[in-house]
Amino acid sequence: MVESGQDMPAEEAQAKRAIITGAARGLGEGIARRLAKDGWSVLMTDANSAIHDTAAAIIDELEIASDRVVAAEHDVTSAEVTEAVVALGLARFGGLDLAVANAGIGGVEVDLVDLEVADFEQIINVNYRGVFLTCKYAGRVMREQGGGNIITVSSIFGQEPYPRVASYSGSKAAVIAMTLAFALEMAPHNVRVNTIAPGYMATEMQWTGLRQRAAHAGISFGEEVQRVWDLVPLGRHGSPEEMGALVAFLASDEAAYITGTTLGLAGGVVRR
Repeated sequence: MVESGQDMPAEEAQAKRAIITGAARGLGEGIARRLAKDGWSVLMTDANSAIHDTAAAIIDELEIASDRVVAAEHDVTSAEVTEAVVALGLARFGGLDLAVANAGIGGVEVDLVDLEVADFEQIINVNYRGVFLTCKYAGRVMREQGGGNIITVSSIFGQEPYPRVASYSGSKAAVIAMTLAFALEMAPHNVRVNTIAPGYMATEMQWTGLRQRAAHAGISFGEEVQRVWDLVPLGRHGSPEEMGALVAFLASDEAAYITGTTLGLAGGVVRR
């Protein structure tokens, strides 16, 4: 359900304003915390009701006004709910400068021939349809405004597919292609559109995937973590804070000439 609330006072409506999907934890939480720290007004959304606790924790941690960070439960696969979420952001903040289509799921790791159709459809609906809907409704607002910034979250596995996650890789490849085409459509309206392709990031979704891979390979979780570190030139997982830093840069005037680009955040892992 989308929450309602009073409109933000006009004098506060000039702060930079963002909507971030999938922000209850992980990369989305890291993005929201960084933007709030930098003075943005942030609407954090997630299908997980924990989004309210996450928003409250950020407010307390940063000691900022409670109306600067707003939480809403959000099914990104629903056109009606996503349109309402964007409308909520407009009502609360008076405009929209940035939308980050971050919500995504990893899904079960299994050979494609053994993947249940329902599991495939869920991955595509969240990872691809959800990004499309966020881009669609946020993009309409920014086109009307004559400016804005949209960032989607893809994956290095959308650039080089990985076995046993074929549907995940496919959904993230689709995000990359859609984002780059969307950037061309929105450039005449002064709206920049880019995608970030994270690699191995320190999130619960990553740990779940590594546990599945370790069990499949007959090794321990620690051994699988070490295998990943051996693959990454920088020798570690990336962090949600580093994701937040990249989003903050892409959303800033320092990145004013960057659009239609896929930026890797992968510690030196090179994908085709």
